[in-house]
Amino acid sequence: MNARAVILLASLAANIVLGNIFLRHEPVLPHFRNPKPTAKLAASAGVHPANISPPPAISVQRTNAPFSWAQLESADFKEYIARMRAFGVPEKTIRDIVITEVRKLYAPRMAALRPPKTANPKYWERNGYWSYGNMTKDQRDQFNALQKEEQDLVKSLLGENAYTEMAKDSAARDYWEHQFGPLTADQKKQVSDIVQRYQENRSDIYHKADGYIDMDTQTDIKALDKKFRDELGTVLTPAQVENYELQNSDISNNMRFQLGGFDPSEQEFRSIYEYKQAVEDVNPGDSDNLTAGEIQMQVEKKKELEATLAQSLGPERMKEYKLLDDYAFQNLSQAGVSMDSIMKVADMKQQAEKAAQQIQNNSSLTPDQRTAALKEIRAATQESLAGVLGHRQAKAYVGNGGWWLRNLAPGN
Repeated sequence: MNARAVILLASLAANIVLGNIFLRHEPVLPHFRNPKPTAKLAASAGVHPANISPPPAISVQRTNAPFSWAQLESADFKEYIARMRAFGVPEKTIRDIVITEVRKLYAPRMAALRPPKTANPKYWERNGYWSYGNMTKDQRDQFNALQKEEQDLVKSLLGENAYTEMAKDSAARDYWEHQFGPLTADQKKQVSDIVQRYQENRSDIYHKADGYIDMDTQTDIKALDKKFRDELGTVLTPAQVENYELQNSDISNNMRFQLGGFDPSEQEFRSIYEYKQAVEDVNPGDSDNLTAGEIQMQVEKKKELEATLAQSLGPERMKEYKLLDDYAFQNLSQAGVSMDSIMKVADMKQQAEKAAQQIQNNSSLTPDQRTAALKEIRAATQESLAGVLGHRQAKAYVGNGGWWLRNLAPGN
């Protein structure tokens, strides 16, 4: 039995006893044509515009004759919807059926735009993995146009809120309101268009870079991000734009990855985000052409920004943040090491490096004595590290972020 009949049975089980009839009469489903609500949409699916006029009122007579789903089906989507409504099919079920059929209608055309997969690939060949970025610009443009056309058709058949209602039925939160907060219908449409253009332009930049993200590529992305924020600002409030950035920007995504062990509060997260955003704005795309004076101004500005962050976080939290912003300690946090243990490792590092520097500066020692003393410091620090992390994790840490320990003394 096909999927639509199953959906209907699930929705009408309480008031339509058709189980035995359906089991005896497997419906044969016709191929759907796609009458579009506009001449453009109609032509794209090979449907004459004349077919999209509103269908006449449908009256479904209930008799004792065996029921077949074909009695409701129609090659015209609008007529099909009218028949289901007249029969008493719930709107949710109608929506599920129609959206499924529309997707089936467009799926082959979208699939034809994707790069072909390798048939039975060998282990040394690409396995057919497909992504949006693998398409050419022309293919992406056509793919996006088909997506919009599909959505327009669904909305013309089921109403502008069809996808919103579908999300509510599945208990999913509204995507746009989650990203930006409450929006009007007009704002949602404008924001959707802005986001789509931004994503297309970003894909073009990465496609042009061909996997090599150099300084020019980073400069292009930075300029595009600023243009995107400015354009959102013409539709949304500053608070709504900030809400989107806090959830979707590269800075916020990296922060969530780096600061897991720091476990920031909302206010701490916002303070760090503002700090990182300001530092990024201070850094120019091309630092090679800066004068000595410009470099000094950069240094001073970053010190000011860091002081502001320290004031916001407080001394202890600032120390924790700076540790977890350092790659040498990020790995420990991501491995599940507690913040208390990470702080102990940081203190070990500071004390060991200070002791090693004193040995290096002691001119009364011979080279052999200096080397022996440094190795002693390293061995003692390794033992203390194993006592905090355990021997296995301490050994892994030395090769993955703990290079400072190797550098305490020459040789292995």
